[in-house]
Amino acid sequence: MTLTGAGVTSGTTVLVEVFQAVLASVGVTGEGAERLLDQVMAEYRKGEGDCTLRFGSHAGEIEIALARGGREFHASCPLPVR
Repeated sequence: MTLTGAGVTSGTTVLVEVFQAVLASVGVTGEGAERLLDQVMAEYRKGEGDCTLRFGSHAGEIEIALARGGREFHASCPLPVR
């Protein structure tokens, strides 16, 4: 899933809501989700302009990529076993 555009750059509400919804939908909640959100938002604040937030999964992990203002940030987290 990729989120790009004005809804992402005009404010952080959409970014936070989508981020939390995606993580919750794959079972990543609690402190782990909060830490990832804190990391992503810290990187978001370092850049300016358009923002792209991308989610993917591979080999039992959720992968998160944030690009903004020429900067890129990547993080991953193991997916819980269901």
